[in-house]
Amino acid sequence: MFRSFSNPAIRILIPSIFLFLIFGSFILFGWTKTDPTEHDPDDIIRQEERDILFISNVVNEKSPIEKPFGLAIDSRGSIYTGSSDGNIYKIKTDGQTELFAKTSGRVLGIAFDRKENLVACVSGLGLAFYDSKGNENVLLREDSEGNPLTNLYGLDIASDGTVYFTEVSRKFSYEDSYLEELESKPNGRILSYNPRTQEVKIVLEDLYHPTGISLSSFEDFLVFGEKYRHRVSRFWLKGKKAGKDQFFITHLPGSPALISLDSQRNFWIALSSPRHIAIDKIQNFPLLKRTIASLPFFFKPLEGELAYILSMNEEGDISLSLMDNTSDKLGSITSALQYGSGVLLAGFSTQKVWKWKFETLEMFF
Repeated sequence: MFRSFSNPAIRILIPSIFLFLIFGSFILFGWTKTDPTEHDPDDIIRQEERDILFISNVVNEKSPIEKPFGLAIDSRGSIYTGSSDGNIYKIKTDGQTELFAKTSGRVLGIAFDRKENLVACVSGLGLAFYDSKGNENVLLREDSEGNPLTNLYGLDIASDGTVYFTEVSRKFSYEDSYLEELESKPNGRILSYNPRTQEVKIVLEDLYHPTGISLSSFEDFLVFGEKYRHRVSRFWLKGKKAGKDQFFITHLPGSPALISLDSQRNFWIALSSPRHIAIDKIQNFPLLKRTIASLPFFFKPLEGELAYILSMNEEGDISLSLMDNTSDKLGSITSALQYGSGVLLAGFSTQKVWKWKFETLEMFF
């Protein structure tokens, strides 16, 4: 018996069979996690990017913030951001950071309403707001049919108080979002919530992992990103085109995260991760995608880091396309928000909030 193990072929065959059985078991039990379909990814179209985003200054040099995500600014100029530790932090104008609120989940998109309440999409919880003292008040946990709203991402607030927000997926959690890209099906949607009537409405369904969202200056349309289609679209709320949607920009080099509108009626779009070239190449092979999705979590495709922001006017024209390809100090940018003479950036993988100044452009003319 023991002599057989001295045979090189047997010593190779037995471990191979053992590994085959292990991976076979993973695939067998995880086979129903996804139901992939074919998809033809679009090609990347470059936007004459300027590689000058690395010339940014740190706003919070020393602070407990971990993986900042969304950004909001109050009437006094203080900056707020959600942290992966479940807290919301306030960065005062002198650069000092303090705890603003403890939350019941992971805060992603945030915005102030007209009463200076900080409204937030809280992953794992729903839609919530935090008063001036940081007290948590849950606005919404379920939709009108009783389905839990635990996968919210981005939001914007209309002048009448209506909150428009995205639900990235009705099937996969925030942590399992990579399965969304492998499945290639529209599991996301946009909803609205009226705090006066507490009415929840479905604005737009069948979206591919919708992320950031922003209303136009006249609130006649909104724009929203779709992470795994690498595009931003426009949906009309009022006028002759009400109820219709159209592409705003496509063929992006990365995945759109949060979107904001500045005082000059320009949308700022953050791209937080580059295109996953390997997944792009297997999108037309559903069985292969299903096999990858069946494997345990630690085999999931890893997202890269991308520091890239776009500024577009309401007609869809690009005014600025900025990136950091020279260094990796900014990490992944999940939010870009106009602030004084520049733009605030949430460095999701650097623990920092940055500020890039418009005057930086003058250095290159």
